[in-house]
Amino acid sequence: MSSAPRPAESSEPAVSTERKGSAVIAKVRVKLLDDNSLRLLSQLIDQSAGTEGVSTVIVDLSKVELLPSLGLGMLLQMSTKCKSRQQSLKLACVQPKVRQVFTITKLDRVFDLSDTVEAAMQ
Repeated sequence: MSSAPRPAESSEPAVSTERKGSAVIAKVRVKLLDDNSLRLLSQLIDQSAGTEGVSTVIVDLSKVELLPSLGLGMLLQMSTKCKSRQQSLKLACVQPKVRQVFTITKLDRVFDLSDTVEAAMQ
């Protein structure tokens, strides 16, 4: 399991990844997906998903309450990278306020949004 530097208020890493079968699951443990967290998320996904046999990248957003426009752009870039590696990017456990951002921007048509990580793995 890979992890990023820990946020000051928590002993858990801000972002971590783990491999389950052909999926890489990135767990985001911050409320605000800001520039630093996004950069770490992107780096960890590139490292983990760049290995052979990965077909799906799942980002667990269960802790994320705020997603700025920069975050949407970075997620789109991650999606493009995954597609170039013939992988699918799925967003799991999206909170209602964050899901509303995807709906308003019509990005819910671009991203595969799942209620749970387990559902995203299917």
